[in-house]
Amino acid sequence: MARSELLHLYGETDGSSTSGTFSLSSPDFSGSVSYIRIPKGMKLKIWCKRISGEVATLIKIGFTRDVTVSSPTWVTIGTEYLASPGEIILEKRRPIVVEGITGKEAIAVTWSQGTAGKAYVELEVEVSE
Repeated sequence: MARSELLHLYGETDGSSTSGTFSLSSPDFSGSVSYIRIPKGMKLKIWCKRISGEVATLIKIGFTRDVTVSSPTWVTIGTEYLASPGEIILEKRRPIVVEGITGKEAIAVTWSQGTAGKAYVELEVEVSE
């Protein structure tokens, strides 16, 4: 039987910077993290993205093959833009899938804004065999 875990991740901008990496939190773990590491032999599937806020915000999902190095190389695997105040909800019939081949792979979510303000991101991800 295959193992699978659905995680609800959420983060918010600090309201004073025009760019940065989201600190992601979840009801499924304590504290917050700047990236989600994919266990070896597992797949991470991004099923849903929700973006909301008061300002125009560019959201990028980045992937790296080795998060353990001092300066990981991040490749953008998803981009969304909240053009005006409001909310975008994007549910996928086919998710974005990234594999944990070595166990060093990870995803991170960054933002950039023309004018600093509060914005929020929520992701529904599945980690499965």
